[in-house]
This record gives sequence, structure tokens and C-alpha cells, in this order.
Amino acid sequence: MWELYDTLLEGIRESETVEDFLIGPRWAVVLSSSGSAGIAPVIVEQTDRFEFSFQPVRGMPLREVASYVKSWNLMEASLALAAVNAFYNRSQTESEETEDSLPGSAIHFTEPRRVLPGGRRVRHTFRTFCQEKTSEGTTVLAEPVYQQEELAELPGRRKVLRSITQSREYYYSAYRELIPEADRLVLSGKTFVEKTAEPLIGQAVSNRKEVFLFGPDIPMCPALRQHGIHAVWGFVVDRPQELMQIARVNMARDAFLRLGHFEALE
Repeated sequence: MWELYDTLLEGIRESETVEDFLIGPRWAVVLSSSGSAGIAPVIVEQTDRFEFSFQPVRGMPLREVASYVKSWNLMEASLALAAVNAFYNRSQTESEETEDSLPGSAIHFTEPRRVLPGGRRVRHTFRTFCQEKTSEGTTVLAEPVYQQEELAELPGRRKVLRSITQSREYYYSAYRELIPEADRLVLSGKTFVEKTAEPLIGQAVSNRKEVFLFGPDIPMCPALRQHGIHAVWGFVVDRPQELMQIARVNMARDAFLRLGHFEALE
């Protein structure tokens, strides 16, 4: 069940290390030695089902921290996904500059991306995504970072899957019924932490549905498309140090979105 995760880990070069990290109330952040930053949602469970299997410290190989994305300690997996994103979610300019130092992995950095507006306009990126990809038919959204009142203003029909449901949302196990009846599936990075991404994608691919990854927590890894994913829309942090500062307080989604921009692999 680890094919997606192995694809992510195989592309991370071993020489890169963790410059700094934080597990906040809502989001985990990892800064890499190359200066890039990655974000992932923190999942806090009611009981400590599993202990931390490692002690994260500055200077650890980024790939080692990222390997714990397979952990069933979901807080540990959150930090690991942030490490994955710290490697993949960097600017196209930096990616081109590091190509020569990435033997065997340059494809992860040289494939063209579409750069979406940043700053205040970054809040409209999900609307742009929906206008382009989900305005027709029915879309199953798995763990979106947006709430029902925000989704109601967007084009297209949606059915939302969450592990913790709100009004008019479906629990995760409903995917077996919802995906075959829908036109496409859109997943956030939280599904990677919760280990639901692979069965969701498998169901969509077997039913010949379009699959998209969208969110500030999505790894910008082109090799993911080998698994039947049509497009990947992820977030690049333009001001990593400022991001770390607000993460120490209580980072809300809109607070960090203004510090970067989305890019699309299509």
C-alpha cells in the first residue's frame, strides 16, 4: 500500500538536511538546508495510539524525516509530509539551478510548472482551480482545507469526504459509493497523512475518473502522475522565515497563504 509514498521518498536527495522544524497547533513546518519550506496539517488524536518512533532534531537528513510519512502516529506523519514538501515545493528558478546536483532525480525539478498569482490573490487560487477543473459534473473532495460555506460559493457540484464530518459531509468510507457515481476526485495532503490517499486514488483510477491533487500541503512531485493523477497543484513558500515565525503563534490558513503562491503541474 506504500507505492505513492515510495515514489515521493525515492526522489529526495540524501544530502539535504533539516534546517528547522515546528509542529504547531494546526500545521507542521519544515525548513530545508536549501532554504525552502514545506507545510502539512497537524492531526491531533484524542489518545496517543503510537509513540514517536524518532526524535526530530535540526541537521537530520531531510529524507530520513520524510520517511516517517508512513507512520501511523499521525502527528509524526504530519511532520514527515512537511519534510517531503520542503524538498519538492520550491520555486521553478531554484529547481533549475539545482538540476546538476540531482543525479537520477532531476525530473522532479525540471518539468515546467504554471505559476499562479501570489500575495493577496492567492486566496482565489482554489476558485481558479474549480473554474478550470470542476465546474461541470460532480466532484468528490477528500479532506479539503476549505469549509462548507466557502465551497458553496464555488462552481460545480461537490461531495465532501472527511474523517471528522460536518453538516452534509460524508465519512471517508463512503468513497466506495461516491467515486463511481462522480466525475472526478480531488485530494488534499491530509489524505497522505491519514493513509487514505492510495485507496481513494485506486478507486477513482479503476472507475476511470479524473484525479487531481490540490492544496498547500500537496507535494509538487511530477512522478505522482505515474499513479493515474492528472494534475498536481501545490504551494510554494516565498518567505520561509516569516512563515516559521507565524507558525509558532497559531498559524491559520489565510495567514500563511499570503506568504507564497501556488504552482500547477499539468
